[in-house]
Amino acid sequence: MKRQPRTPELERAISALFRASALLDPIRLTLWDRENLTVTQLRLLGHLAEQEGLSNAELAERLYVTRPSVSALLERLERGGFIRREVAPNDRRSICIWLEPRGRAVVESLREELRDYAAGLMESMSPAELVDFARAVERFVESGSERRRRDLQLEDADD
Repeated sequence: MKRQPRTPELERAISALFRASALLDPIRLTLWDRENLTVTQLRLLGHLAEQEGLSNAELAERLYVTRPSVSALLERLERGGFIRREVAPNDRRSICIWLEPRGRAVVESLREELRDYAAGLMESMSPAELVDFARAVERFVESGSERRRRDLQLEDADD
C-alpha cells in the first residue's frame, strides 16, 4: 500500500506531538522506577479505579489493545498483588477484574502526582490557550480512538 504524502501542517502536528510526549518521559521513568509498572499497566489500574469488575474485553477496548495483550498485563498485575480475577457471578465463562488494596493505593498516590506534574508543564499557558489545547487534544483522542478501534477490528478479524 502506497503511503499518502503528508502536508506541512500534518508534519508540524506530528513533530509537536512527539515533543509533547517527550515532556512526559521524566514522570513516566520515575513511576516505572518506583512502582516497576509500565504506563499501560498504570492505565489499566486507572480504568479499574474508575469502574471495577471490568472484563478482559472491556479493558482491551478501553486500552486500545488486543485481548491477549490484556491477559498478559493482568497476569503480571495479579502476580504483583495489584489486582484479582474472579469468575463473573452471572456468567461462569467470564472473568471480572478487581483492584486489590495495593493497586488502589498505587492509583490514588500516582493520580495526584501525575496531575501536579502536568499542571506544572502548563503553568505558563493562558486560560484561552488551555481551552484551545484541551479542544485540540480531545479531538486528537477522538480521531486516534476511531482509528485504533478500526485497527483492532482488523486484527481480530485476522485471528
